[in-house]
Amino acid sequence: MKTIRSLMTLAGLILAVFALGATGAKAQTLANNDFAGTFTISHEAQWGKMTLPAGTYNLYYGPLQDGSTSMVEVVGKAKGSPHGLILAAGKEDVSAANNSLVCVREGDTLIVRTLEMPAIGTAAQFSMPNGSSLVARNAKHNGYTQLAEGPVLLQRIPVTLNAN
Repeated sequence: MKTIRSLMTLAGLILAVFALGATGAKAQTLANNDFAGTFTISHEAQWGKMTLPAGTYNLYYGPLQDGSTSMVEVVGKAKGSPHGLILAAGKEDVSAANNSLVCVREGDTLIVRTLEMPAIGTAAQFSMPNGSSLVARNAKHNGYTQLAEGPVLLQRIPVTLNAN
């Protein structure tokens, strides 16, 4: 199981490297974006392999040149804040009314799972970081319980649409 997970991670990284090379990305930025927004987090967040400290961030969502792969660029507004690209694991139609990041809380850390963008009619899904799980041991239920069952463990962070 660990070998399969490692191979899937390696395949995703290789795809991202080739996609960035194909687009001619020089400074790790999306040349075109379908969605641009701003969000603020009050706790540390894990988004893929990127750790975001509490603060305000800009995000840009768009397809790579091949059109089948989408990425999110996250840029911290504060000096020294992280800046990176996150590969979307999938897309689906969105049913939410507001633009938001859907996060799962693991201890004091938020894990970003979905970027809902009703402004463009889609939602981008993201993989769980290594070592994180959507199930936890729960003695009350004699086994494992999905984290999403606990209403306080899900959090929506509003994303304000940037004016273009």
